Amino acid sequence: MKKKLFTVFMICTLVLCFTGCDLFKKTETKNNDNTETKESTDKKSVSKDPLNDNSSYYVIIKGTKFSVGDKLSTLSKVGLRQDSRVLEETVRSNTYLIGAGSIYDSNNKDVLSMTPYNPGSSSITVKEAVFGSIEAGSYEYGRIGQEVLDLDLEFVGGIKFGSTLEDVEKVFGTTDDVYEASSLGYKVYTYRSEKNYRNFVFTIDKDGKVSKIGFQNLVFNEK
Repeated sequence: MKKKLFTVFMICTLVLCFTGCDLFKKTETKNNDNTETKESTDKKSVSKDPLNDNSSYYVIIKGTKFSVGDKLSTLSKVGLRQDSRVLEETVRSNTYLIGAGSIYDSNNKDVLSMTPYNPGSSSITVKEAVFGSIEAGSYEYGRIGQEVLDLDLEFVGGIKFGSTLEDVEKVFGTTDDVYEASSLGYKVYTYRSEKNYRNFVFTIDKDGKVSKIGFQNLVFNEK
């Protein structure tokens, strides 16, 4: 009788072991499937034609996303502000104001430029304007101020300061519009959309790092 009980116990133990192993394999496979799905989703998040897709024209600042057409006043969410000296200046209908785009941090440091734009049919002031373009960085990565790096700026496709030309080309492909400053060693790559006033510009420094990023989109409200 004892031998029979021992035999039954061994059989049950083996069944549980095999079942547990199979369950572990199924769980492991499910986790891998989830990972692959996330990677696929990330890849699909970038448009096949980012230059002509208005949703590509955004910047993430300290984890908060700002899309072209958002009011400049919303930058207060991340501790930034417009140049107070130009807030009451007029921006006429369907125009933008050059020289009024300086953006400051809480330490009064000029960290980037975002051009005030008025896509409406009536005149407004700069403090009521939305942003139609952005530019930040320098011709060399090492010259970018820490106050700018601390903003952790991120653009479409995850492009940041310190990214490479290869990273840019994964999103936008190649361009023939390249300016080279031979004396300083940097190159400027411009990607133009099908419409005027909509483009991306990247500066790659002498060490191959993205050191300046900018885009313009003044046609985001057009059909």
